[in-house]
Amino acid sequence: MKSIAGLLALGLVPAVSHAAASHCTAEEKTVFSCSVGEKIVSVCASKELSPTAGSIQYRFGPEGHPEIKLPDPAAHPANSVKGETLMYSGGGGAFLRFSKGEYNYVVYTGSGKGWKKDGVVVDKGGKLIANFRCKGAPVSELGPDFFQGSGTPEDEREFDIP
Repeated sequence: MKSIAGLLALGLVPAVSHAAASHCTAEEKTVFSCSVGEKIVSVCASKELSPTAGSIQYRFGPEGHPEIKLPDPAAHPANSVKGETLMYSGGGGAFLRFSKGEYNYVVYTGSGKGWKKDGVVVDKGGKLIANFRCKGAPVSELGPDFFQGSGTPEDEREFDIP
């Protein structure tokens, strides 16, 4: 066992990487991404995203072929998305809400005493249509630092992680 650890430290045995699949390109920052089975949910931002510049976009679909992109084209968070942090006993969470007409796509991450949940909820007019949970750990930058640094407006509507 010690010899394998030593070889890993020397870089002679490749470490296994379990990076989350993503629709984001190398020119973008991955704000959130995970596999939800045969599809991927990603929130991608321009690398220069700030309170006054840059863009963000929600993408959902099979790897390499997102079926949904919101907004399309990508836009600054102040004009396209709302976010908020959540407080739980022994943990917390955060979410981003992208809307198009009556549909809301809410990307979420959260944890509490004995639980952790990440994924995306789709609702129409406030009625739950789908809840896609991440299969494995997501890549996630969601939280107050991201919201403040990107100029993401506060979402005053309630959201409960399912």
